[in-house]
Amino acid sequence: MSLCLTPAIERITAEVTGRSRSLFAADVARHGDALGQAVTGTRVLVAGGAGSIGSATILELLALEPAALCVLDPSENNLAELLRTIRSREPAYRGELHIEPLDYGSLLARRFLSEARPFDWVLSFAALKHVRSERDAVSALRMLEINLLAADRFLATVRMQGHGARGLFMVSTDKAAQPVSLMGAGKRAMELLLWAHRAGGPASLLDGGDAPPLARASTARFANVAFSDGSLPWSFLQRLAKEQPLSLPGDVRRYLVSPREAGQLCLLAAVLAPDRTVVVPRLSPERDLVDFKRVAEATLKAAALVPAYYDDEASARAAVARERSQGRYPVLLTRSDTSGEKEVEVFVAEGESVSECDLDGALAIAAPDRSEGGLAELLALIHAACVEGRAIDKPELSRALAALVPDFEHHETGRSLDAKM
Repeated sequence: MSLCLTPAIERITAEVTGRSRSLFAADVARHGDALGQAVTGTRVLVAGGAGSIGSATILELLALEPAALCVLDPSENNLAELLRTIRSREPAYRGELHIEPLDYGSLLARRFLSEARPFDWVLSFAALKHVRSERDAVSALRMLEINLLAADRFLATVRMQGHGARGLFMVSTDKAAQPVSLMGAGKRAMELLLWAHRAGGPASLLDGGDAPPLARASTARFANVAFSDGSLPWSFLQRLAKEQPLSLPGDVRRYLVSPREAGQLCLLAAVLAPDRTVVVPRLSPERDLVDFKRVAEATLKAAALVPAYYDDEASARAAVARERSQGRYPVLLTRSDTSGEKEVEVFVAEGESVSECDLDGALAIAAPDRSEGGLAELLALIHAACVEGRAIDKPELSRALAALVPDFEHHETGRSLDAKM
């Protein structure tokens, strides 16, 4: 997490994207008074807040001086680093700060939230976010357990305990639009789950119970966050530190935002976006798509190195010491041929309604009007597989998600990122 928030990372990202100023800086400045009036003096809960995007959003929130900030995250190491970052900032945060190493969908988190004073704002970044997480049925189920089952339990607890009176925000992904991966389809289902809890009905779509609906709800789909934990650019830093060759797909272009841009987008979407909307960045394929070679070149430049490209793993591995002694670094170029990878990134699915939302850097997609009756059935299937031991394979999971997300077309190649260096 600390690597994602350093000025050096922001500088590298600015060089790669060609943006010397945050895409959302003007919106944050123009709406500064409204953001302050909404957040200053309130109580804020952030689930999954110690990861890259959650941490970046928290730093934006702290500038607005909430009265209390509580962060839930199962990673005690990331929580410790987040706490160090907050305590090291100037000016110092003067409000109540509370961190707990809790999984947001756990029974212990439910107990904690039942005993806590109501939080005005609730933001959730808890998720398994990588296409790598669908390498097999077990890993795919774990991803859906966290992104859907745990989300349903968390939203039910929030509703039953009266949290989120000002609003609730859950982060989504661009991969939810016209998804080709189980992860993308699962996050699209998460959006539908959020709208179901906003509409009311059972406190939990899986377990039932009574609770008022969420007071307000929003989400955001956005691009790859440069150097976020586990991302490809993040791996460049790890590989340099471990003296391993860099590895990247040479045929892929992606939208890229900096950690601060991600935090600002989430702040704007959580606090200012219209109710029941998905906020997406205003990015252009002609102007803003970036290939990973540029990211690798800029990262190596920051380390006073230049790339030496290879197309063979063994040769790249053997060349590290020799290339580095001459101011170069081996970079393995591969093809994108693994399951679940999109050829082209989009933020808006066919049939979705896009509108202006008084933000220069973003647009809004209205939540669907139709009721999603298949959500409870999908949650029950995942629960049966995860908890009751029901046998299930990836094709059955894919069919179950496709029944709920009609534009889902799973891209299965039989290859996983685990097979690559």
